Amino acid sequence: MIKDLEEYEHLTITNNFIFCKIMQYYPDLCKELVELILNRKIGSIVKNDSEHTIETSPDGKGVRLDVYFEDDLSCMYDIEMQVIDNKDLPRRSRFYQSIIDNRDLEKGYDYTQLRDSYVIFICPFNIFDEYGYHIYTFQARAKENTNIILEDGTSKVFVCAKGCSDDVSENMKLFLDYLSGELSDNNLVRKLDDAVKFARKSKEWRAEYMLTQQDKLIMQHEYEALLSEKDEALAEKNEALAEKDKAIAEKNAEIARLKALLDKKE
Repeated sequence: MIKDLEEYEHLTITNNFIFCKIMQYYPDLCKELVELILNRKIGSIVKNDSEHTIETSPDGKGVRLDVYFEDDLSCMYDIEMQVIDNKDLPRRSRFYQSIIDNRDLEKGYDYTQLRDSYVIFICPFNIFDEYGYHIYTFQARAKENTNIILEDGTSKVFVCAKGCSDDVSENMKLFLDYLSGELSDNNLVRKLDDAVKFARKSKEWRAEYMLTQQDKLIMQHEYEALLSEKDEALAEKNEALAEKDKAIAEKNAEIARLKALLDKKE
């Protein structure tokens, strides 16, 4: 428990729990951050959920989005803090975009009424090392003529702290430096850092974090136990197959021996 408390005291904005809490508790900060990333103004936030779960199957299973919100200009946003490069972000962004759209259609809208949606991943690493940009924005375009935009209302944005190109504003650079642990006098950075300090001091959030970690540990143990059971079952199955193969081999050897005896008599 003491170790967990010490760990909580050193969590930063890149911690998923801290990031989600701050984005929900400080909607103005959330709005300001998204405007910095998209380099334009967005509407006022009318719905803001952290760790928002969208059901994707009839049995209630779903996908948890880090920070999901909507603005009064009929746009939907999902922001994900991704600190581990799992090499699956392009396809994961596709999946997240699809479930957001599916949720929107459940309200009975026609396809033409689907709202614009943005899936944003904030990463301390670069998803495309060979290019080195700080921001990658993807929208559907025609392969035959890249000037032709599909206009399907979807955008996927990857913000990468480890970029090396001169492709973003000074304010964005200072925010990206903050992701790497460098504090500055930048207004947004200061407000985010003050929010992190508040989160560290919040007894309620700390208790929630502890419970979350315990739940993760329980789930991990259950998962490992399940894997162990599967491994044991597989080992038993392999052993049974090996015994069967051995019996077949012995039977074939006996058949071969008897056939050899018959051949000698002939």
